[in-house]
Amino acid sequence: MIYILEARKKIDLKAKGIERILHNGCNLLSVIQGEVVLGRAIGIDGSIVDTPINRAEGLMKIKEQFEKYEPRLKVEKVTYTLDHQRGILRPKVEVTVV
Repeated sequence: MIYILEARKKIDLKAKGIERILHNGCNLLSVIQGEVVLGRAIGIDGSIVDTPINRAEGLMKIKEQFEKYEPRLKVEKVTYTLDHQRGILRPKVEVTVV
């Protein structure tokens, strides 16, 4: 089954099973590297802020994050939603549970 993950601000500490695994994937998309105290390498690379984004490079970095920090999720596809008004590019990741 394919699940679609996006960055979230809400944290569900009671999630269990597959929901917990999917929640972990959303967390990877929700934090900037350096924000997690004991895991400074976890999250989206903050160096892309205020620079032109190379989507292929971003795709590879997202796949690497999932392979390293949540290997129970296999990245099938990464797309982006773009908010031109606010200048925000958000990844949308399609995953399967391994």
